[in-house]
Amino acid sequence: MFNKKIPGEVHPDFKKKEIMIKESGEKLMNVKDYKSQRIIEEPMYSHLNITGALSHCYLRESVLDLLEKAAQKLPSGYQFVIWDGFRPYHVQKAIYDQFFEQIKRENPHASKKEWSEKTENFVSWPSIDKNAPAPHTTGGAVDLTIINEFGEYLDFGTEFDDFSEMANTAYFEKKATIQKLTLREQNILENRRLLYHSLIEVGFSNYHQEWWHFDYGNPWWAQNKEQSTAIYGVADLEGEA
Repeated sequence: MFNKKIPGEVHPDFKKKEIMIKESGEKLMNVKDYKSQRIIEEPMYSHLNITGALSHCYLRESVLDLLEKAAQKLPSGYQFVIWDGFRPYHVQKAIYDQFFEQIKRENPHASKKEWSEKTENFVSWPSIDKNAPAPHTTGGAVDLTIINEFGEYLDFGTEFDDFSEMANTAYFEKKATIQKLTLREQNILENRRLLYHSLIEVGFSNYHQEWWHFDYGNPWWAQNKEQSTAIYGVADLEGEA
């Protein structure tokens, strides 16, 4: 459906977070209450028993509206599956701590600084600074995949939260410039293009090291879109779970 390549250009250093936030005040919405035929949820961290993980996925209302718009670009019967959206601080910290320990085990001779850097390539520091929020604490970050008309997950080449280089959104684009892709690799490439372009064309930005992660309205999105101001800071779930 989308033949355009996924660009592999230089990306901003999101860890700087030098973006002004003018909070819109837009509320979070439970994905299951959105009543879309093209968007469903599978709260991955709840399934993985992450401490304090929410039993449903929540996103800002405009993010869901844009996802619905993007879903119309998918083939008939295809659906977005939301793996994760808003995370309270304690969930962000639990995920960070778990992945930090994994990186530490896999790289026993590295320094603490190297462990932190490797972890933060995939999991943002659980910041409590309202001027520099972790993306998922804003309700403007979404992790998602696609299922086809038969309810089968499309092949994107890695599992969710994969730490390998293969998780980079443009990995297979780059590989195709070096060697001929296998039939499976070509299918993965096309699936990533479908996900990427359907979302980019309605206003999302992508975190280039994770094919499944997209942003709208938060500081990462503002930096990627070269906007001076973000509209989503730290969100408040108002006691829901």
